[in-house]
Amino acid sequence: MRRLVFAFKVTLATVVGIGLVNFIARWPWFSDSRYFKGVALSRDLSLQVEFGEPVWMRVDQTAHYRADTDEGGEEFAKLVPRGGHTVHIKDADTGESHLYTVTLFHQLKCLEIIRDNYAEMRSPSLIARHCMNYLRQSILCHPNMRIEPVVNNLGTAIRGYETVCRDWTKVYEEVDRLHGMTSNV
Repeated sequence: MRRLVFAFKVTLATVVGIGLVNFIARWPWFSDSRYFKGVALSRDLSLQVEFGEPVWMRVDQTAHYRADTDEGGEEFAKLVPRGGHTVHIKDADTGESHLYTVTLFHQLKCLEIIRDNYAEMRSPSLIARHCMNYLRQSILCHPNMRIEPVVNNLGTAIRGYETVCRDWTKVYEEVDRLHGMTSNV
């Protein structure tokens, strides 16, 4: 019982610590976009996107994004912006352009790579192993604390529930702007 209480305290302290760090990092005095011309970035180099109103999303089984069809591969490929998952951002002081990847699109690109590896029924490639580790770290860094209903003691989630998300199309629009394209989300 003591181990369980200790584990709970450690988990709670970790979650509170991560939340506090994220909260503090988003305060205005931590924002510093003066080094990048035409792009609002926070101190941690996050794109500053105005998400607007939250959007409703249904989490459910889908016929889309399948691992065993060519159509599924095409759907995954379309998750990455037309200009790719990287963006060039100029340093306002030096005029030097730096290449970055937007985490959202890096994550989606990784899912596509893992899906392709799985669809080809081969051992995980080096890039697929990188992607598994990268996605694990991303999930741990920004945990979704939503509570989902389960159907058994193994914790299998029930399919088919509604949730509210940020409007990710705004990120596509900003990246299209950085690529010099008009958005077609």
